[in-house]
Amino acid sequence: MSDYHDRGEMLWEQLHQLLELPVVPQFSREFYGLIVEWAVQAQDQAPAEWAVHLLEIEERYYHRLQRVEEGEAPPATLLEKRQIALGVLNERVEGAGEQPDRAGEVARRLILAECCYFLERPAEVVAHLESVLNAGGSDPLLSFALGHARFLLALRSFVHLQVPGAELVIADQSSLQSLCLAAVNAFEGALTGGPRDAEIRWWIGRVLLTAGFTEQAQEILSQVEAPADFLEESAPGCEQAQRQSARGIAAPIDDAELTQFIQGIQRSHPLSHLLYPCGKG
Repeated sequence: MSDYHDRGEMLWEQLHQLLELPVVPQFSREFYGLIVEWAVQAQDQAPAEWAVHLLEIEERYYHRLQRVEEGEAPPATLLEKRQIALGVLNERVEGAGEQPDRAGEVARRLILAECCYFLERPAEVVAHLESVLNAGGSDPLLSFALGHARFLLALRSFVHLQVPGAELVIADQSSLQSLCLAAVNAFEGALTGGPRDAEIRWWIGRVLLTAGFTEQAQEILSQVEAPADFLEESAPGCEQAQRQSARGIAAPIDDAELTQFIQGIQRSHPLSHLLYPCGKG
């Protein structure tokens, strides 16, 4: 990458190759598009190089995932290899330190946020996304990502599942509520009046429910249809909720379903898969 033009051309070409894979979710397409937009504006070439490396990692992963979608048996090490590669990239980008210009630093933080998510470091994800938004990198997608990261941090920090019984144990109700409300605040920043708002409100309702604001949560959830995939992956006890959802009627959320939801959300998923838990987009 000898100059600005070559750098941008290489980045956009790498992104284009990744986006040719149908399995890449819409949120991913937009999130990585943001990284590229910031990276091509950076004074130094390092952010662009990091972005190309990230896109290469993701292209390998989604290319293999595409083959799995087409019927190939999933390799046991698919996710592990991705996580290792992102861990190496994270160390490289973190070690480079703060960039001298705003665009380069925003790109760096976005790359670090994605890497840290897969490395299961939610506090670092929150810090990186907050830094981006404070630097003026405002975008509804980033607000959504921050909302989810804060919610995940709240769960990892203050909610535990007691075995056997799988009962929820809240270590610090006040701190949980405070962080959940901060998550809601970020989610609200992602509302645009567009078609994604229903999905975002569903997440807001779940966060409020987890924090113990049951009445407010059920009021919000009663106005949106639960994502189909969440219900389909739930236990047989949720069959009534599936039938009600099919009629456009939101079922009240009971403790068992809430526990199941928290168990699921505490597992790592790509940030890019979260905005459309029902596969929409």
